[in-house]
Amino acid sequence: MATLGSDNRFSPITPDDHAGSIWIATILCLIYSVITLTLRGHLRWKMYGMDDYLALAATVMQVGEVAAVMVGLNHGLGKTVNLLRQSELQKASRATFAGQILFILSLTCAKASTLYLMMRLFNLSGPKANSQTRSRIFYWVGIGVLAGMATWGLLSVVALSVDCSTRHLIEGNASQCSRQFLRWQLITAFDVATECILVLLSVFIVLPVQISFMLKCQVVAAFGFRLPLAALSIIHLKYISDYTTSKNPGIALVSALVLQQVELCWSLIAATIPNLKSFVKSFSSGFGIQLDPTLTQGAYGSGRYKETNGYEMGSVPGQGNSKSRSANRSYNEIEHQDPITPLPQDDKIRRDQESIDSAGSQDHIIRKDVQWNVHYETTERDMA
Repeated sequence: MATLGSDNRFSPITPDDHAGSIWIATILCLIYSVITLTLRGHLRWKMYGMDDYLALAATVMQVGEVAAVMVGLNHGLGKTVNLLRQSELQKASRATFAGQILFILSLTCAKASTLYLMMRLFNLSGPKANSQTRSRIFYWVGIGVLAGMATWGLLSVVALSVDCSTRHLIEGNASQCSRQFLRWQLITAFDVATECILVLLSVFIVLPVQISFMLKCQVVAAFGFRLPLAALSIIHLKYISDYTTSKNPGIALVSALVLQQVELCWSLIAATIPNLKSFVKSFSSGFGIQLDPTLTQGAYGSGRYKETNGYEMGSVPGQGNSKSRSANRSYNEIEHQDPITPLPQDDKIRRDQESIDSAGSQDHIIRKDVQWNVHYETTERDMA
C-alpha cells in the first residue's frame, strides 16, 4: 500500500526532488490572489479607478509568473542539478528567469496600486490638492514615490538581465550568471525602502488631520499590512544567499522560489485590504470624499433622512417658480418659522466621520438659499 501510494503522488518530495514544495506554494498563492482580485472587483463594482486596474495588471503578471514557474517545474526545476539533462537544465533556467522578471513587474504594479489608492482615499488628486498647500505637497511627494517605484522596477529587470546567461541561471554563481546575490541585494534594499515609505506616507498624511486617534490607527493599520513584505523580502534575500553558495543549487533554490510566491501573494492582498468595506465605510467621509457606494446609491428622490445624517433631495410640490413663491411669503411668516433642530450626534467618532476636513470640497453639499422680499403698502389714510 505504501509503495502504491508513493507511485501515485503527483510530485513526491525526496532528498533530490523538492519540486512538490514549489507546486504547493505556487498553486495556493495563485488561488488566494485570484480570490482577492475577485473580492476587490466586487467591493469596487462600477467604481473602478487606476488602483484597481493596476491591481488587475499585477494579478495578470502573477498568473504569467506562475505559468513560467510551472514550465520550469515540468523541466526539472526543484531537483538536483546533476540529475538533469542539459536541455532540461536550460529550459528550467529560462523559465525561472522569466518568472523572476514577472515577479518584479507584478510587485511594482502592486506597489503603484497601493499608492494610487492612498492618493484617491486621501483626496490628494482632487480639487482639494489645488486648494490646500499640505495636500499639494503630499500629492507631489506621491508622484515622486510613484516615479521611484517605476524606476525600481525597470532597474531591477536590468539588474537581473545584464551579463547573465539565462540558460544556466539555476546553477548559482558557478554558472555564467555570476554575482546573483549582489543583484538581489540591490533589488531587496530598494524593495524594503519603498514598502516603508508607503507606510510612513500614510502616517504623515493622517497625523495632522482632525480625526480621532482610533480612526488614525485604523487608517495606518490598513496600509501597515505592507510592512510584513519587508520582512519577507529580507528572508527571500537570505535564501538567495544560500542558493548562490550551495553545492546543490537546484535544491537550495526551492526555498527562494517558495518565498517569491508568498511575497507576491501577500503584496496583492495588502493592496486590497484598504478597500475592505468596513474600513472604507468608517473612513470615507474623513477627507471630504465618499467611497462607500451604499452611502451614495439612491441619494435622490425619496426625501428621507438616512443613517449618514444627510438629506436626500426630493421634488418640491407646488406651482410657479421660486421667485413667485417667495413673493407670497411675508416677513413675519419667515421670521416666525420654527427653528431647525440640530440632529444629535451619537459619539465623537460619528462626528469625526460626518464632517471633517471638508474645506475646499464641493461634493455632496446641499445649500439652502433664502430670498427676502420686503414690500411697502400704502393705505388711504397715509395718502390723506
